[in-house]
Amino acid sequence: MKIILGSSSPSRRKILKKAGINFISKSPSLKESLEKKKYKGPREKLPLYLAEKKALSIKASHEDIIIGADQILLFKGRVYDKPKSMREAKTHLANLSGKTHHLISGTTIIKNKKTLWRHTNKAKMKMRPISKKEIEEYLFLSGEIILKSVGAYNIEGHGVRLFSKIEGDFYSIVGLPLIPLLNKINKMEKNK
Repeated sequence: MKIILGSSSPSRRKILKKAGINFISKSPSLKESLEKKKYKGPREKLPLYLAEKKALSIKASHEDIIIGADQILLFKGRVYDKPKSMREAKTHLANLSGKTHHLISGTTIIKNKKTLWRHTNKAKMKMRPISKKEIEEYLFLSGEIILKSVGAYNIEGHGVRLFSKIEGDFYSIVGLPLIPLLNKINKMEKNK
C-alpha cells in the first residue's frame, strides 16, 4: 500500500515528512475554480468537498491510499481564496486586521475510488490590529511563498506574530490534521 498525498502544498508535504511518513506527492488534476462554482452546499463543507474531488482526481492503483486536503478562510460570510498577488495579500491582511475569522480544513482518504475517511476542523483565528507598515514588513519578510497561503499568512513562520489568539489544531491550520490522520493510517495498515 502506497500513501499518496494528493496535493502540491509544500506545508502539507513538510508535515508528513517530519512525521516520518513514507509517501509520494501528486498534484490533483482538476480545476479548483470550476469545482468551487459547481458546489452548492454549505460553505463550511466546501473544503471537504474539494479535498474529496482532489483525491479522486489522482491516478493510483487500487491498493494505494490517497490523502486529499483543502482549506478555506471564512470571514463575514465570504470565502477568501489564496491571494493572486502581493497587492491582494495586503488587502486580505488589512481586511482581517483586528478581527476574527475561521479557517476550515477538510481532509479525506480515498482508496480504490471510495472515500474511507473524512475529517473537518474549524479554527478560530483572531488577528491583532496591524498597521500598513507592519503588513508591508511582514510581506517583505515572508516573500512570494505567502501567495500559497489562504489568508496570506503562515502561522508556522512570521505569520504567527499577526495573531492575538488562535483556537484550533495547529497541524490542521498549517494544512493537515496530523494526529487524526496518523490514527486512521495506522488502523488501515494494521487491517491490511
